[in-house]
Amino acid sequence: MAKLSEMFYVNTVDVSGLCVLVVEDDEIMRLSVEDRLRLEGIPVRVACDVAGAHNQLEKGDVNLVVTDIRLPDGSGADLFYDISRHYPGIPVILMTAFGDVADAVALVKAGAIDYLTKPFDLKEFIEKVHRNLSRIEDQHLSANFLGLDNETFRPGSGALGKSTAMRRIERLVARLASVDSSILITGESGVGKEVVASLLHNNSRRTGNPFIRVNCAALPQNIVESELFGHEKGAFTGATQRHIGRFEQANTGSIFLDEIAEIPPETQVKLLRVLQEQVVDRVGGREPVPLDVRIIAATQVELDEAVKDGRFRSDLYWRLNVIQVHIPPLRDRREDILYLARMFAERHAIEMGITPKRLSAEAEAKLITMPFPGNVRELRNILERAVALCDGPSIMAHDLMSQDQDQDEDEVASPHTLRETVESAERQAILQALIQCGWTIGQAAEELSISRKSLWEKMKRYGIEKN
Repeated sequence: MAKLSEMFYVNTVDVSGLCVLVVEDDEIMRLSVEDRLRLEGIPVRVACDVAGAHNQLEKGDVNLVVTDIRLPDGSGADLFYDISRHYPGIPVILMTAFGDVADAVALVKAGAIDYLTKPFDLKEFIEKVHRNLSRIEDQHLSANFLGLDNETFRPGSGALGKSTAMRRIERLVARLASVDSSILITGESGVGKEVVASLLHNNSRRTGNPFIRVNCAALPQNIVESELFGHEKGAFTGATQRHIGRFEQANTGSIFLDEIAEIPPETQVKLLRVLQEQVVDRVGGREPVPLDVRIIAATQVELDEAVKDGRFRSDLYWRLNVIQVHIPPLRDRREDILYLARMFAERHAIEMGITPKRLSAEAEAKLITMPFPGNVRELRNILERAVALCDGPSIMAHDLMSQDQDQDEDEVASPHTLRETVESAERQAILQALIQCGWTIGQAAEELSISRKSLWEKMKRYGIEKN
């Protein structure tokens, strides 16, 4: 009789909460792998082709993908590159026949984490899965939210937000911990680009070294180069002493260039030299100064369009855009609104030294429907004002007002699309039923004429939790 250790992979790290997506068109192989993962207590999803894999990935909460290289509607290589582009941070293991080993090796060099040659022993397969899931489970990111004490969280746990998009960003940050590649963060104003930039630096090998933030849009046009690259004494009128620029200040660390599209064309040429050669030329200087700096840039402008219009150099764009991190606007990830609002309410109360304020059900119902053109920055400001000015222990709907708000409260809270209108009505109905039923899920589901499972899913989608 086989020993238990020969039948199951003995692992000291609990990976039972991490989900594996298996993409395999051979039914027998797919079922065998799926059954073995379930025996190990590992959540598993399956797909038989590239299209099915994308459907599963869109549902979120996939932590590892195991895919065959040959698939009916494409290849594992296509899927790997799609994951790298659209679901960065999710590791991929390849399954391949002997004749395709060279392809698998090339994909590992491109970023896939491992491969298996068919036919393989299921024990070997489980060992690789456990090993890579354990790495994910062991990883933790350090953060300093709102300037408070450092906190740590597991990548993909949802500390930046409960949406799939923000969980992906957490995983991507973890995978970039040992990488010095240039990063381009894109997204509208206020979505949290600087927060992600800080997270990238604090979880890199450069943590503890300088992290210099530069708002390129705020640099006076006549001294941009002096501010970025520094100048020597006497370089121009008024240069009475040597000035060390932002890049030299960031040496051995990271520099965050916010609103990079605002850099003047003549300065873009010099910035390109910094990226290419890791040296900086001070204004009026004779010798280049060597640097060791990681560049993280951000923009709310479509840089590819700026390149087409001739406003931004294409060679600089491609140097900056080695790895892109896109942060969607808050209106496209509404499941993050209540999570962030509750966090801001708690943290602002701590900062102000007052008793924490809870969000009432009515306040939450209003928040979920607000348009938030200013994204997370606007949400944070609204909560800071509400915490400071609300009279009772709970923040009410009427407390959620922007400082410059001239519109009628109902107008501000009104949804702008049919989808938002439907979601608002559904969320309010769910909240009302839960409150009336004392937050008893079974009774609320019966009141709403839906199943308990459907109610749980909708509560998760809308971020509804008992205060």
